[in-house]
Amino acid sequence: MVEAARRKRLSLGRIALAYETGLLGLAEKEVVGEVLRRYGIMRDSVRRGLAGRELGMRLLKPSAGRIFRSEARGILAVGGLHARAAARALAALHVSNSMGIVCAAPTGGSAGVLPGVIVTLAEEKRLDDERTALALLAASAVGLIVARRATFAAEVAGCQVEIGAAGAMGAAAVVEAAGGSAAQAADAAAISLQNTMGSVCDLVQGMCEIPCHTRNAVAASSAFVCADLVLGGYANPIPLDETVDAVYASGKMLPAELRCTALGGLAVTPSALALKNKK
Repeated sequence: MVEAARRKRLSLGRIALAYETGLLGLAEKEVVGEVLRRYGIMRDSVRRGLAGRELGMRLLKPSAGRIFRSEARGILAVGGLHARAAARALAALHVSNSMGIVCAAPTGGSAGVLPGVIVTLAEEKRLDDERTALALLAASAVGLIVARRATFAAEVAGCQVEIGAAGAMGAAAVVEAAGGSAAQAADAAAISLQNTMGSVCDLVQGMCEIPCHTRNAVAASSAFVCADLVLGGYANPIPLDETVDAVYASGKMLPAELRCTALGGLAVTPSALALKNKK
């Protein structure tokens, strides 16, 4: 896909749009409309999560809104766009864990990352509908590569193919929104995955709350870092397809205890086991 984009001098979002129109037999306007409908779901989940009302998580109390407001008041250590993206990611995952409507991108357990990134881009960089859709389409192109070459199932390859994949998708979206090339978007996605490689799925009490919330938040923030590294001149030596292959291979090497069974990692710490009565 990156090579096709280079030949046609298109961004990753544009080549993904061409792919979708050909696959679905729809006009570009129709595909963009469908993408924006999904963006609307992401935006609404972020807003609901930040509001903090009518949320019913089992293990955690809503914190996204408080963090977001604290950043606005300037009382965080650093703050800034990265912190706001992280808070928005938390917000969307609050909704996911409260049985609300979210856009799984690519999964329910990673449903905070891309909303955190895209809503931050759209609202703070003032993207119009077309640029918002293209950023999401660039993310979808990375998702397609992961789906084709690996999996989105933590049961198979750990957290790296859920939240890790979402972070890579987000990094590509940031590059697209910044006007970067398809190669740069793919490189940002690659280094994002390279930095989550080997991450285990050790959900506490078998629920996508702990440590999934903070992992979503960090992945959303990291998407901007990875994009900036590439746009600033970092030359990634290991391309996206090879990175995805390595992620998949390493994920399958993980023991079953670290692949979504809640039998290892943080899930079996004394504090995690003590949360059983809160379910």
